[in-house]
Amino acid sequence: MPELPEVETIRRGLQRKIKNKQIKDIVINVEKIVKKPYLGEFITKIKGKKIKEIDRRGKYIIIHLDSKNRLIVHLGMTGLLIYPYNENSEEITEGKIKAKHNHLVFTFMDNTQLVFNDVRRFGKIFLVSNIDEVESIAKLGVEPLEDYFTEEVFIQILNKKKNSKIKSFLMKQEFITGLGNIYANEVLYRSNIHPLRPISSLNKKEIENLYQQIKLVLGEAVKLRGSTVADEA
Repeated sequence: MPELPEVETIRRGLQRKIKNKQIKDIVINVEKIVKKPYLGEFITKIKGKKIKEIDRRGKYIIIHLDSKNRLIVHLGMTGLLIYPYNENSEEITEGKIKAKHNHLVFTFMDNTQLVFNDVRRFGKIFLVSNIDEVESIAKLGVEPLEDYFTEEVFIQILNKKKNSKIKSFLMKQEFITGLGNIYANEVLYRSNIHPLRPISSLNKKEIENLYQQIKLVLGEAVKLRGSTVADEA
């Protein structure tokens, strides 16, 4: 599953390439991918709208439209946002990306296309006026790369779940958002902390080091465009 660095890589690619593009048409091949609102309203509210900005919250990509609605994308386990989509590209002609998994296709006024491709179909798309209308976003915890995520804040969060195992805690999105299995493992490895240790067993120096490694590992991964390039953008 794409984690914070992969999703941030996608966000940056889309920001660079589709910002200010106007949506001419949309084709939905797999209806269940759209969670909110119903399909007719979803299509009507997106057609003709211009993309103003692309943000990220945790593992969610947030596409701001000029109508003030937000298109929210969660990639699930295997989701890809491909731009520009080219059926003659090497990935498609060699079968690495299969067109049968293209669940949603945006066509812009310049006839370029943004495609959501998802083999395992765990991806989700919402259209809302406020991102907190998506319950799973409203429950998200702190963003670990933001300045407000200080060591003091980290300690306050740890104190809420002292009996939890440290790895499972790091992966709970309601406390620190964006971390998954890959980066939780790397952070703990660099911190020399066993994943099954309870939070209550960590001393001050270990907590300080753990906090620093969260910042370092995620920051390095973003610079390297994540462990996989998940967007094609």
